[in-house]
Amino acid sequence: MFDTSKPKYKFIADLDPAGRQELLDSYKGLVVKGTVVMSRAVQDGVSKSKGALQGETTIFFIRPGITSCEMIHQKRVTGNVAEKCCNGNGDVPCLLGSGLVLADVKVAGDAMVGTGLEKKGVRKHGKEYIEAEKKYSEKKYKDAVKLYEKAETENDIDVKGLFRMGNALRELEKCSLATRPLKKIWDLQQANKVWADEELDARRGVFLLARCNSKNGDPSGAVFYLNGFLLDPKKYHSELQQSLKHKDFGWIHTSKEYQQYKIDAERKLSGRP
Repeated sequence: MFDTSKPKYKFIADLDPAGRQELLDSYKGLVVKGTVVMSRAVQDGVSKSKGALQGETTIFFIRPGITSCEMIHQKRVTGNVAEKCCNGNGDVPCLLGSGLVLADVKVAGDAMVGTGLEKKGVRKHGKEYIEAEKKYSEKKYKDAVKLYEKAETENDIDVKGLFRMGNALRELEKCSLATRPLKKIWDLQQANKVWADEELDARRGVFLLARCNSKNGDPSGAVFYLNGFLLDPKKYHSELQQSLKHKDFGWIHTSKEYQQYKIDAERKLSGRP
């Protein structure tokens, strides 16, 4: 299991037989590698951010029990993740190159083999949604909005559709109406119901929501959504940069709320604490 000729594992060969067997027994279990498609985990730090590990491909250790390879092979699974602090010792599962232990494992369904676990799967949309996409690509935004709204009433809408509906309304200079579908994206984000392959459209949607709040003359609302990007300046570097120069924020650039946000955003972008 461990190549004791490598420096990382050499200490195992130096253990007495009983100690070596005890260590090896502790590593009996399953080692799985997969992509986290949805997460409610909270990452501790200066600020607590939800959705830790979402979209990442990583290694998990599952302790021996009722779970078997046959049970979870090419399946989507749910479980509770605990992270072990690996400080150079042989505690499980640190020698596997991961500190993550997955417990309470349950099978949630089949994996999307060949398309990547990070995807939510191919959804078959109805004719209204398909036609809305066509009108949107042709920049016939008024027609696209009507069709997206029909699709929404039939519960045939996703994050991309909500974003495009909101963006079409923005193009029609109807930000007062755009905030409704865009707020739905925000609500899905907060409920951790955005899949990894929907994240880009979700980020665009929230940024557009901030822009529309600005155009609606609501600096508090705009800054409320912009502040979310301050939580992870490395991840949201592009949004932070755009928020300082996009013309839609010209409507609120003299407000005290935006002025304070600007100071915070510039500080984050510069890497200052």
